[in-house]
Amino acid sequence: MGKVLSYLGAVVVPLGAGALLYLWADWSLRGSATPTGVAVLVGLAILGAALVAHNALFREGGGCLAALLILAGLAAVWVEVRDSSTRSEVVSCVVVGKVGVTHHPTFGEGAPEPKRLFHHTVDCPGGYPAEFTAETRAASEGGRIRIAYDPTHRLDPVLASENVPRGSPVIPAVLLALSALASVITIAGEGGKGERG
Repeated sequence: MGKVLSYLGAVVVPLGAGALLYLWADWSLRGSATPTGVAVLVGLAILGAALVAHNALFREGGGCLAALLILAGLAAVWVEVRDSSTRSEVVSCVVVGKVGVTHHPTFGEGAPEPKRLFHHTVDCPGGYPAEFTAETRAASEGGRIRIAYDPTHRLDPVLASENVPRGSPVIPAVLLALSALASVITIAGEGGKGERG
């Protein structure tokens, strides 16, 4: 019976923690009034609880690979939810003043292309945002741009045309499933917690 519970825990811990973190991140990042610090702290508490529960399955570090996969999978859950979030408010702003440009070179063989960022000072109804940065010139002085923004200011403003969800649940799901698989293989190979005393 103990081995069955170990196998069950090996699957439930990563997948359950992933589901719980997804629900928390989705609720706290998409429109709730939860302060960012509280949202992150609760997310870290879920991660910590998952690692403690995982450690209860594996004394003496038998499931280190699985623990690393849990860490990576839960971090990927948070990133996926953040990247899937869209900004709920759209405002039409006027560019005031000259558009500034900064150059960000990259170094080394195989490095990505150097990046240019265009810094727009904007006048928006309600006063937010006051500045807007994009990889393209959105408009010249006096021109109008439509900006999507998060009223809680957790997400950076983007052009309204780029306000689309980009996250994918595939990576976190694969990492957490691999964690469960690694735990099951470790339990099968070492005989579970009860035989490692």
